[in-house]
Parts: sequence; structure tokens; C-alpha cells
Amino acid sequence: MGTATAAPPRADYTPIPLAGLVAAAPVPFPLYLCTADRTWVLYHPAGAALDEGHLGRLQAEGIAQLFIRDVDRGAYFGRVEASLDRVLLERGVPLERRADVLQGVAVRVAEDLLRAPPDRAALQRAQRVMLATSGLLLREERGFAAIRRVMGAGQGLATHSVTVGFLAMGLARFVLGGDGNALLLAGLAGLLHDVGKVGHEGRERDPEHTDRGADYLRGLGVQAPVVDAARCHHERWDGSGYPRGLRGERIPELARLVGLANTFDKVYAGQQPRVGVFDALRILAQAYRGCFDDRLAQGFVRLFR
Repeated sequence: MGTATAAPPRADYTPIPLAGLVAAAPVPFPLYLCTADRTWVLYHPAGAALDEGHLGRLQAEGIAQLFIRDVDRGAYFGRVEASLDRVLLERGVPLERRADVLQGVAVRVAEDLLRAPPDRAALQRAQRVMLATSGLLLREERGFAAIRRVMGAGQGLATHSVTVGFLAMGLARFVLGGDGNALLLAGLAGLLHDVGKVGHEGRERDPEHTDRGADYLRGLGVQAPVVDAARCHHERWDGSGYPRGLRGERIPELARLVGLANTFDKVYAGQQPRVGVFDALRILAQAYRGCFDDRLAQGFVRLFR
């Protein structure tokens, strides 16, 4: 059990599952137990090795979670990235807590992915995260609702890309009845739709980012539907989009889906003062009337019920 050493004052703490903490390297951040209301004691110091025996003793005493300081969240997400599937499978952990871990790992991976033009290793990390996400959505009836509650809104390219990826997966599951592979493609398409902006940040208008991103992804051997989504996510059902002014079903289906999720996140994040989800949906319906496949638009609204 923990020592009598009190946790540092004025810190904020996050509960974390036990799954995924054990690895070959020592834990680079301290772990705490909550012993009373807003009272934490040090359980495991930073830099000390952690093995399954530690966790087994906790579980034998009925302890299902530890706590980390909020300042250590980034290091924690890096620690559990390789074990994300295992964390998401922990049904003894509340779904919302597992979704919070998923969001944190996904944003961390996206930040690395979009810091510079990605390589195949970065894409493989992204694929593993989206594969884990698709598994959660297919296993858990309320999986998307839990993910939806922790999604960010437009806070930089990485968070925007993760949000669009998760929205695209939710919509694919709900409207297209997607299997695991379909959800994976939708998530990757959403995550990578703005990859053409990497290295060109700061431009107020950059219509070339669609072709640039699609060409880059094709060069990495990414699947054609994901490439098409990067090129065509600004096309509009009524032909008013770019880069080619495609209309209706000439727009690839995954690009239509990603385009809707992308526009919603821009509307939701861009309102000042901030508005709620349903106000953002109303603004989207009014400002972009006729721009989206009606079947997808109706399904998108039902995602938030």
C-alpha cells in the first residue's frame, strides 16, 4: 500500500485504470492513492519499477484505479499507448474513463503525426489507435456517446483531426452499419483529412491542401478511400465545393462523411460566444443547406440524441 507521504498541495488529479501501467521501463511519473475525499497519498514514486505483483496486491484489496497529477497526463498517455486495446477492454473501468484515455492517447499520437509530414511509422501508430477505437465502438453500445463527451473542439490541428476522425467513425457505425474495417477507414480518413496543411500552417486560405494531402498519402501507400477523403472533403453535394466542384454521388462516400464531420467541428468550435451542440447543428443546417448528403446529415443529427 501507499506510504504516509502526502501528495504535493494544489495539484489536480486524474483517476487512471491499472491496465497498461506495467512495462519494461520504470514508471516516469508518481502514482497516488485516494484515501479520503480529495486526499491523496503517494503509492509509487517516479522512476521506480512497477510489476504485475504491485497491481495484483491492489486488486486483492479491491482497488481498481490509481491517480496521477494532471501535469503527468501526457507522460501517462505515452506509457499506455502500446496497451490501449487492453485499457479499452477493461469493463470494470467506467466507460467514460476509458474514453478519456482513448482521447488523450489519440491526441498525443495526432500531435506527433501532424508535427511534420508523416512517415509510415507515424501512420502505423495512428492506425493502431483507430483500430482500438473501432473495437470499442463495436463492443460498447454507448461507446460513441462516451467518446463524444470527451472530444475536444477545434483546439489546433491535432485535436480537430482527432475529433473529425471520431465523428466520422461514429457516423459510419450509425449510418453505414460499418464493420471494423469500415470504421477503421473512416477514422483514418477523418484523422488524415487535413494532412496537406502540415508545413503550411498559418495560411488563411489554402485550397491546395486537399490535393497536396491526397498526393502525399498516395505516396505512402494509404488506402484509396482515405486518399479520396483528403482530396474531396471540401466538395459539396450541390456542387459548390472544391477542388473540382463535384456534385452528389460523384463525391466519394467517405469524403462526404468526413466533409460533414469536418464542417460541423469548424462550426461548433468557431462560434463566439460558444454554443451548445444542438445550436451548432442548427447553424450547420441553416448555413450549409443542400451542401451535404441528406441521409448522412439526418444520421449525423441522430448521433447526438
